[in-house]
Amino acid sequence: MPPRPARTVLTLEAAALTERSFSGSPAQIDLDLRRGEVGLILVDDDSEASAMVDLCVGLAVPAKGHVRFLGVDWATRTRPQRLHRRRRVGVVAHTDVWPAQMTIMDSILLAPLYHSDRSRDELLAEATGLARLFGLPGLPAEQREATRRQALLRAGCVRGFLGSPDLVLVHDQLLDRTSELAVAMTQAISATCSRGGAVLWFSTNTAAPAARHIEADHVYRLGDVGLVRMRRAA
Repeated sequence: MPPRPARTVLTLEAAALTERSFSGSPAQIDLDLRRGEVGLILVDDDSEASAMVDLCVGLAVPAKGHVRFLGVDWATRTRPQRLHRRRRVGVVAHTDVWPAQMTIMDSILLAPLYHSDRSRDELLAEATGLARLFGLPGLPAEQREATRRQALLRAGCVRGFLGSPDLVLVHDQLLDRTSELAVAMTQAISATCSRGGAVLWFSTNTAAPAARHIEADHVYRLGDVGLVRMRRAA
Protein backbone atom coordinates (compact mmCIF):
# COMPACT_ATOMS: atom_id res chain seq x y z
CA MET A 1 0.00 0.00 0.00
CA PRO A 2 1.48 3.41 -0.95
CA PRO A 3 2.17 5.81 1.94
CA ARG A 4 -0.62 8.23 2.77
CA PRO A 5 0.12 11.86 1.91
CA ALA A 6 1.20 14.05 4.80
CA ARG A 7 -1.60 16.06 6.31
CA THR A 8 -1.20 19.82 6.31
CA VAL A 9 -1.01 21.28 9.82
CA LEU A 10 -0.79 24.99 9.01
CA THR A 11 -1.65 26.87 5.83
CA LEU A 12 -1.40 30.58 5.16
CA GLU A 13 -2.96 31.38 1.80
CA ALA A 14 -2.29 34.90 0.46
CA ALA A 15 -2.55 36.12 4.06
CA ALA A 16 -1.58 39.71 4.85
CA LEU A 17 -0.41 41.17 8.15
CA THR A 18 -2.60 44.09 9.20
CA GLU A 19 0.35 45.53 11.16
CA ARG A 20 2.34 46.44 8.03
CA SER A 21 2.06 50.21 8.34
CA PHE A 22 4.88 50.86 5.87
CA SER A 23 2.95 49.42 2.93
CA GLY A 24 -0.36 50.56 1.55
CA SER A 25 -0.68 47.15 -0.11
CA PRO A 26 0.39 44.53 2.46
CA ALA A 27 2.55 41.76 1.01
CA GLN A 28 0.99 38.32 1.04
CA ILE A 29 2.21 35.32 2.98
CA ASP A 30 1.91 31.80 1.59
CA LEU A 31 2.97 28.87 3.74
CA ASP A 32 2.20 25.16 3.86
CA LEU A 33 3.54 23.21 6.84
CA ARG A 34 2.81 19.50 6.99
CA ARG A 35 3.02 16.88 9.70
CA GLY A 36 6.60 16.04 10.60
CA GLU A 37 7.97 19.25 9.11
CA VAL A 38 9.97 22.11 10.60
CA GLY A 39 9.85 25.65 9.23
CA LEU A 40 12.32 28.41 10.05
CA ILE A 41 11.29 32.01 9.41
CA LEU A 42 13.90 34.75 9.59
CA VAL A 43 12.42 38.16 10.41
CA ASP A 44 13.86 41.67 10.40
CA ASP A 45 11.15 43.08 12.66
CA ASP A 46 10.22 41.07 15.76
CA SER A 47 6.82 42.76 15.95
CA GLU A 48 5.99 41.20 12.59
CA ALA A 49 6.91 37.79 13.95
CA SER A 50 4.49 38.42 16.83
CA ALA A 51 1.80 39.44 14.35
CA MET A 52 2.33 36.29 12.31
CA VAL A 53 2.16 34.12 15.44
CA ASP A 54 -1.18 35.74 16.26
CA LEU A 55 -2.41 34.80 12.77
CA CYS A 56 -1.24 31.21 13.17
CA VAL A 57 -3.13 30.71 16.44
CA GLY A 58 -6.27 32.54 15.36
CA LEU A 59 -5.83 35.52 17.67
CA ALA A 60 -5.79 37.92 14.71
CA VAL A 61 -7.63 37.99 11.39
CA PRO A 62 -5.51 38.58 8.26
CA ALA A 63 -6.14 41.78 6.31
CA LYS A 64 -6.82 39.45 3.41
CA GLY A 65 -6.39 35.77 2.63
CA HIS A 66 -6.87 32.73 4.84
CA VAL A 67 -5.15 30.97 7.73
CA ARG A 68 -6.04 27.31 8.24
CA PHE A 69 -5.06 25.07 11.13
CA LEU A 70 -5.57 21.35 10.50
CA GLY A 71 -7.57 22.26 7.41
CA VAL A 72 -10.00 24.61 9.16
CA ASP A 73 -10.00 28.36 8.59
CA TRP A 74 -9.71 30.14 11.93
CA ALA A 75 -12.10 32.83 10.68
CA THR A 76 -14.93 30.29 10.31
CA ARG A 77 -14.82 29.27 13.97
CA THR A 78 -16.59 30.95 16.87
CA ARG A 79 -14.54 32.35 19.73
CA PRO A 80 -15.18 29.29 21.99
CA GLN A 81 -14.30 26.99 19.09
CA ARG A 82 -11.04 28.85 18.47
CA LEU A 83 -10.19 28.63 22.16
CA HIS A 84 -10.88 24.91 22.13
CA ARG A 85 -8.70 24.32 19.05
CA ARG A 86 -5.78 26.28 20.53
CA ARG A 87 -5.25 23.46 22.99
CA ARG A 88 -3.56 21.71 20.06
CA VAL A 89 -1.04 24.51 19.57
CA GLY A 90 2.01 25.03 21.78
CA VAL A 91 3.81 28.38 21.90
CA VAL A 92 7.32 29.02 23.22
CA ALA A 93 7.31 32.78 23.66
CA HIS A 94 7.24 35.67 26.10
CA THR A 95 9.71 34.40 28.70
CA ASP A 96 8.56 36.91 31.32
CA VAL A 97 4.81 36.47 30.84
CA TRP A 98 3.50 34.32 33.68
CA PRO A 99 0.45 34.83 35.95
CA ALA A 100 1.78 36.68 38.99
CA GLN A 101 -0.57 34.94 41.43
CA MET A 102 0.39 31.38 40.40
CA THR A 103 3.51 29.27 40.73
CA ILE A 104 5.33 28.49 37.49
CA MET A 105 4.42 24.82 37.90
CA ASP A 106 0.71 25.50 38.26
CA SER A 107 0.80 27.90 35.32
CA ILE A 108 2.40 25.25 33.10
CA LEU A 109 -0.21 22.66 34.06
CA LEU A 110 -3.26 24.96 33.96
CA ALA A 111 -4.09 24.90 30.23
CA PRO A 112 -3.62 21.14 29.61
CA LEU A 113 -5.61 20.32 32.75
CA TYR A 114 -8.44 22.53 31.54
CA HIS A 115 -8.41 21.39 27.92
CA SER A 116 -7.89 17.64 28.33
CA ASP A 117 -9.09 14.72 30.42
CA ARG A 118 -5.58 13.73 31.47
CA SER A 119 -4.92 13.51 35.19
CA ARG A 120 -2.72 15.98 37.02
CA ASP A 121 -0.28 13.20 37.91
CA GLU A 122 0.05 12.18 34.24
CA LEU A 123 0.63 15.75 33.09
CA LEU A 124 3.00 16.40 35.97
CA ALA A 125 5.10 13.39 34.99
CA GLU A 126 5.31 14.54 31.36
CA ALA A 127 6.10 18.13 32.38
CA THR A 128 8.80 16.97 34.78
CA GLY A 129 10.41 14.91 32.02
CA LEU A 130 10.42 17.96 29.73
CA ALA A 131 11.81 20.11 32.54
CA ARG A 132 14.75 17.75 32.93
CA LEU A 133 15.28 17.69 29.17
CA PHE A 134 15.58 21.49 29.22
CA GLY A 135 18.03 21.47 32.12
CA LEU A 136 15.76 22.04 35.12
CA PRO A 137 15.86 19.73 38.17
CA GLY A 138 12.06 19.81 38.14
CA LEU A 139 9.21 22.22 37.61
CA PRO A 140 9.82 25.60 39.32
CA ALA A 141 7.57 25.78 42.37
CA GLU A 142 8.00 29.53 42.93
CA GLN A 143 6.11 32.44 41.44
CA ARG A 144 7.53 34.52 38.61
CA GLU A 145 9.26 37.14 40.78
CA ALA A 146 11.21 34.46 42.67
CA THR A 147 12.28 32.53 39.55
CA ARG A 148 15.46 33.35 37.64
CA ARG A 149 15.13 34.47 34.01
CA GLN A 150 17.00 31.46 32.62
CA ALA A 151 14.69 29.14 34.56
CA LEU A 152 11.69 31.02 33.13
CA LEU A 153 13.07 30.52 29.63
CA ARG A 154 13.44 26.78 30.21
CA ALA A 155 10.00 26.59 31.80
CA GLY A 156 8.59 28.37 28.76
CA CYS A 157 9.96 25.58 26.59
CA VAL A 158 8.22 23.04 28.82
CA ARG A 159 4.97 24.98 28.54
CA GLY A 160 5.22 25.06 24.74
CA PHE A 161 5.88 21.35 24.18
CA LEU A 162 3.65 19.90 26.92
CA GLY A 163 0.60 17.93 25.86
CA SER A 164 1.82 16.66 22.46
CA PRO A 165 0.58 19.66 20.43
CA ASP A 166 0.02 19.31 16.68
CA LEU A 167 1.83 22.60 16.11
CA VAL A 168 4.56 24.30 18.14
CA LEU A 169 5.41 27.95 17.45
CA VAL A 170 8.79 29.11 18.78
CA HIS A 171 9.19 32.86 19.11
CA ASP A 172 11.44 34.09 21.88
CA GLN A 173 14.33 36.51 21.34
CA LEU A 174 16.12 35.15 24.39
CA LEU A 175 16.43 31.80 22.63
CA ASP A 176 18.17 33.64 19.80
CA ARG A 177 20.87 34.76 22.22
CA THR A 178 21.70 31.46 23.87
CA SER A 179 23.13 28.19 22.62
CA GLU A 180 22.62 26.32 25.91
CA LEU A 181 19.23 24.95 24.87
CA ALA A 182 20.11 24.07 21.27
CA VAL A 183 20.50 20.33 21.90
CA ALA A 184 17.39 20.10 24.09
CA MET A 185 15.32 22.06 21.57
CA THR A 186 16.54 19.80 18.77
CA GLN A 187 15.46 16.73 20.75
CA ALA A 188 12.06 18.21 21.60
CA ILE A 189 11.45 19.23 17.99
CA SER A 190 12.51 15.79 16.73
CA ALA A 191 10.08 14.12 19.15
CA THR A 192 7.28 16.44 18.04
CA CYS A 193 7.88 15.68 14.37
CA SER A 194 8.25 11.94 14.99
CA ARG A 195 4.72 11.73 16.38
CA GLY A 196 3.29 13.78 13.51
CA GLY A 197 3.45 17.33 14.82
CA ALA A 198 4.99 20.34 13.10
CA VAL A 199 7.20 23.19 14.33
CA LEU A 200 7.54 26.77 13.12
CA TRP A 201 10.48 28.77 14.55
CA PHE A 202 10.83 32.54 14.18
CA SER A 203 14.30 34.05 14.50
CA THR A 204 15.70 37.56 14.10
CA ASN A 205 19.27 36.33 13.85
CA THR A 206 20.67 34.18 11.04
CA ALA A 207 23.47 33.05 13.37
CA ALA A 208 21.07 32.04 16.14
CA PRO A 209 20.96 28.44 17.40
CA ALA A 210 17.73 27.98 15.42
CA ALA A 211 19.48 28.67 12.14
CA ARG A 212 22.62 26.72 13.03
CA HIS A 213 21.21 23.65 14.79
CA ILE A 214 17.62 23.12 13.64
CA GLU A 215 17.26 20.96 10.55
CA ALA A 216 14.44 22.85 8.89
CA ASP A 217 12.50 21.49 5.94
CA HIS A 218 11.61 25.03 4.89
CA VAL A 219 13.51 28.28 5.44
CA TYR A 220 11.90 31.65 4.72
CA ARG A 221 12.53 35.34 5.22
CA LEU A 222 9.64 37.59 6.13
CA GLY A 223 10.30 40.98 4.57
CA ASP A 224 8.82 43.79 2.51
CA VAL A 225 7.66 41.47 -0.26
CA GLY A 226 6.15 38.89 2.04
CA LEU A 227 7.40 35.41 2.82
CA VAL A 228 10.28 34.40 0.54
CA ARG A 229 11.80 30.93 0.44
CA MET A 230 15.55 30.86 1.10
CA ARG A 231 18.33 28.39 0.43
CA ARG A 232 20.12 27.02 3.43
CA ALA A 233 23.84 27.56 3.58
CA ALA A 234 25.82 24.39 3.19
